[in-house]
Amino acid sequence: MRTTVLPTQPQLHDLAAHFLALDAGDRFLRFGWPITDSQIVAYVESLSAVGDGVFVVVESDGDISGVLHLESMGCGVTVGLSVSAWARKMGIGTLLLQQAGEVARAQGLRTLFVRHLNLNTQLRRLARHLGMSVACAPESIATGLEVVGVERYRSRPLRKELTLADDSLRPNWSGASAGTSLLALPQPILSNS
Repeated sequence: MRTTVLPTQPQLHDLAAHFLALDAGDRFLRFGWPITDSQIVAYVESLSAVGDGVFVVVESDGDISGVLHLESMGCGVTVGLSVSAWARKMGIGTLLLQQAGEVARAQGLRTLFVRHLNLNTQLRRLARHLGMSVACAPESIATGLEVVGVERYRSRPLRKELTLADDSLRPNWSGASAGTSLLALPQPILSNS
């Protein structure tokens, strides 16, 4: 059974290998820009110093198959989620996004922001599958708003509706809570896979 866990100090050091293995497109979707190897190492070192808001999925052989990082930023939380190419279609993205939803609910949030959600069709599909609304700026321009409603089925019912929104909408977003902290993180969640 897979689970999300708060990474140990040695696992935090293994994060670099996970991120460095992402191809250029996956790095862009995860970080929001074409990040270099040295920037990834610096990012992982910053996570080692802070450590909170990070969840990982670790396989039985010790390899990290997925990472979730929740960053408090102004009027909400930014979700950074990545799954190793070799571990896709195994429910890891679902597990990590469910964890993000649990953290959001525990903090009284209704909105999670994602960089370049407009370009990430897989994450939008996954969010709708989990019962989240999805908000994107049409054609990556934040002049209008497209909100995709909740589908009729939910793999895990949500007690209150959550929205996954493109980060470009943040400056004008009224659905996020300001000044939210991630200090009281809920327990990692388990998957039946």
